[in-house]
Amino acid sequence: MKILLIADETPDALLDVQCVIQRLIRKHRECRISLMAPAHLHSLARRLTGLDDLLTLPNADAAGKLFWIAGRQLEEWQKEFEAFDQALVFTSRWKPSLVPWMAGIKRRSSTLGRLRFILINDARWMPSGKFPTRRSRYLALADDHGEMCGDSYEPQLFADADNAQALIKEHYLNQERPAMVFCPGGDLAMGQRWPAERWTKLAEQLIDQGWQIWLIAPKTEQAFCEQICAGLDHERQMEVSNLCGRLAWDDKLDLLAQSRAVLAQETLYSQLCRALNHPLVMLQGVGQLQAFMPMDEDQLLQSSPQSAYQSNVGEAETSSAANSSRSSQPCDDLVCRQHKNRATDLCIHDLSVERVRSALLSMVPMQAVD
Repeated sequence: MKILLIADETPDALLDVQCVIQRLIRKHRECRISLMAPAHLHSLARRLTGLDDLLTLPNADAAGKLFWIAGRQLEEWQKEFEAFDQALVFTSRWKPSLVPWMAGIKRRSSTLGRLRFILINDARWMPSGKFPTRRSRYLALADDHGEMCGDSYEPQLFADADNAQALIKEHYLNQERPAMVFCPGGDLAMGQRWPAERWTKLAEQLIDQGWQIWLIAPKTEQAFCEQICAGLDHERQMEVSNLCGRLAWDDKLDLLAQSRAVLAQETLYSQLCRALNHPLVMLQGVGQLQAFMPMDEDQLLQSSPQSAYQSNVGEAETSSAANSSRSSQPCDDLVCRQHKNRATDLCIHDLSVERVRSALLSMVPMQAVD
């Protein structure tokens, strides 16, 4: 069986697509899976486990004629190779649905949407109450009507050690000292960013213990990463490599895998690290007034095979959890209103550097630092 997957234009959606790939491989033991994704996501798509072919999808804002041409090219491509039995369209836009229709793929599965009643002949209605997450909706498309998948899937990515060594030489990274990766950037709710001075103080303490720091973040966080570096003296700055905005997706994955542990907030970078099954400490606040917040001491969520800390007592996403000895209470709306002028919420501002450092060092063996 041969299946075509048409991805959405966001990188986090590719992680959910990888869960669909796992589901299809388990359901159809002998199947060939091809993915059509925008060109800017190819570097990440190449690291999806279980993917056989990678094709290019026009950008979402491109003219409809380009999607029509892509469908014709796919039709010619099928004549040279085996034709597709089914196409799963994960994006809600109508123009990408032109591609499998023009290519003549018989079964075209996707969710209900406007302007797609002809292009999609296997339309699914997925109410939010039954399918609350994007991953659940994606997995439902991989099954037939009425078939419910009870299995849970987590995305899986792989790293290239050879490419990592080439990157270490290209960016003049120190191969003698163990590396700790900081991922301070990403899409965060307002007030949920850990202050730059905390990142700086933590980097200072780790450098004094023999570590080097790699800063990996999107280009939009360049000013924030420079602020972290500016708080260090000149000697310690020599042990920090600011790679913000200088790496492709696959390069980021390879360097993440080469570090001893990763410190990230609850963003796409923490999801990538989990997909690599790499030691991760994730800083997490509550973000909403209806959730729980610490009363007078910090907590953090640490995703690792060994243990986990969580700042939101009501949610535990890891396999094991170890809470702080402090009790928690629901967020007090009056208290939050008094601090609306602060750039950081209390629940994330009160995360202490000492607690984060101890969590990071608990992830690595004692012989990591001489």
